[in-house]
Amino acid sequence: MVDYDFYVNHYLGALIPEKAFAGSAKQAEAALERICRIYRVADSGEESRRMALCAMAETVYTASRRRSGVSSASVGSVSVRYDNTEGSEKALWRELYQRAAIYLDIYRGAAI
Repeated sequence: MVDYDFYVNHYLGALIPEKAFAGSAKQAEAALERICRIYRVADSGEESRRMALCAMAETVYTASRRRSGVSSASVGSVSVRYDNTEGSEKALWRELYQRAAIYLDIYRGAAI
C-alpha cells in the first residue's frame, strides 16, 4: 500500500488530507487488484504502481466527497432533478481505470 509521505512528496498530491488518505488508498488498492484480475497489467515497476494508486486514491476521495442530493422532486406539474446518480458507479470505475492507465500498461484485449 502507498503511504501519505509518498503521496505528498513523490506524487506531489495535495487533494487528500492525511486523515482521509489511508481509507482512500485502501479502496484504490482494492480497485487496482480488481483491474489486475480482469485485465492483463504489465509489470511497470513499483514506482508506477504507487503513482497509479495515488491517482486512484484521489478519484476515490473525490467521489466520496460528492454530495448526493435528491434525485428528483415534483410539486404539481413541476418536476426537478437535482442529481443524476444513474450510472455513477460505472462512471467511477471508468475513471479509476483511466487514472490507473496513466501509469500502468493495461491490456484489455486477448493476450498474444
